[in-house]
Amino acid sequence: MSKPRAPLRLLRGLSLTGSMWVLGGTGTGQTATIDLSQDATTPPPSGFTHVQIEQRVTRRSGPPVRPAVHLDGTIYALMYRWTDFHSGIATVDVCVVRDDQWGASAQPFQALIDPGDNTAGLRVVTGRSVPFNLNSQPAFGQERFVASNLSIAIDPRNSSVVYIAWADRVSTDDYTLHVRRSADRGATWSDDLRTVTNATNPALAVNDVGKLAFLYQALTGSTPNERWDTHVELTTNDWGSLPDDFLLATVPAATPTQVSLPYLGDYVHMMAVGRTFYGVFSANNRPDSTNFPNGVTYQRNANFTTHILFGLNNVTPISVSIDPFFFKVAPRQL
Repeated sequence: MSKPRAPLRLLRGLSLTGSMWVLGGTGTGQTATIDLSQDATTPPPSGFTHVQIEQRVTRRSGPPVRPAVHLDGTIYALMYRWTDFHSGIATVDVCVVRDDQWGASAQPFQALIDPGDNTAGLRVVTGRSVPFNLNSQPAFGQERFVASNLSIAIDPRNSSVVYIAWADRVSTDDYTLHVRRSADRGATWSDDLRTVTNATNPALAVNDVGKLAFLYQALTGSTPNERWDTHVELTTNDWGSLPDDFLLATVPAATPTQVSLPYLGDYVHMMAVGRTFYGVFSANNRPDSTNFPNGVTYQRNANFTTHILFGLNNVTPISVSIDPFFFKVAPRQL
C-alpha cells in the first residue's frame, strides 16, 4: 500500500530587501520573514502568506533565513538576530523558531519559547561575533565575510531531532563553523558536536536512515600554498567516532585571482533523497585529477593531461575560473 501523499506546500525564507543592506536599519529591526503557500498544486502557487518570524525588537535580523520542513507538518527556521554592529563585526544570537501546523498556526512560528525571556524563538547561543565585510579577504582565500552561513536539517524519521550549523568568530581573526543537535523539538541543544576553523559554506542533510551529512569548505595550508578543501562528512553517532570523510575538491586558494565577489559563493546546497545525498558547491575549475580525489567529470572542453580548458571550438584555450560542481554521495548501509 502506498503512503498517503501530504499536501504540496511551498515556503521560502527571506530577509526584507528594503533593509537587507542597511546595517542597523530603522524601526524594530525585525526583518526575518518566511513567505509560505498552503497550496502549491496549482500554477502559480496561490495564497502566499508573509510571516514575520522575529519576535524581539533588535538591531536587525541577519540576511539569511533557513527553513526546514518535515512531512508531519513541523517547520523549523534558523536565523541570525543582530544585537549590535561595530567595525565590521555583527554581534548576533543564533535563533530557531518552530511551527507545528505547516506554518498555519494561529500564531505562526511561535511554538518554541525561549525560557530566558518567554519570547518565541529559542536563542541557541547569544552574543557571538560574526564578521560582515564585503571586501575580498587575502587571509581567507580571497573570499569575503558575510553573515549568511547558516544551515538546518530535520531527521526525516523523527521531527523532534534537528541539527543546525552556523559560523562565527571564536578568536580574533578566524571564521569557525559549529554544528549542534536538539532531540526535543528545539527546546534544548547539545554543545558543539563539530567545529571547523577557517571554513565557510556549511550545509546539513539527514537521510532516511538517520545518517547526517555535513558539507563545508575549509581553508588549509599556509601562504602561498593555501587551498580550499570541500568536504562531506557522514556520521551516524554525532561524531562519536570518526566520520566517513569525502574530500570532493582540494584546489589552490590563490588562483584564479579574484575579480568579483563572492569568490567561492556565499552558500552551498545539499539535500537527501532516500539514502543518497546530492549537493552543489563552487571551486577552481583547473582540469587536474589530483584536485578531485574522488573523481570528477567535466561538461566542458578540458584536457586533464595538459591541464588546459578550451572554448566551445575545443581549440581556443581559456583561463581557469570558478565553476559550480554537482556531487552525489551514496553511503554504505548502516
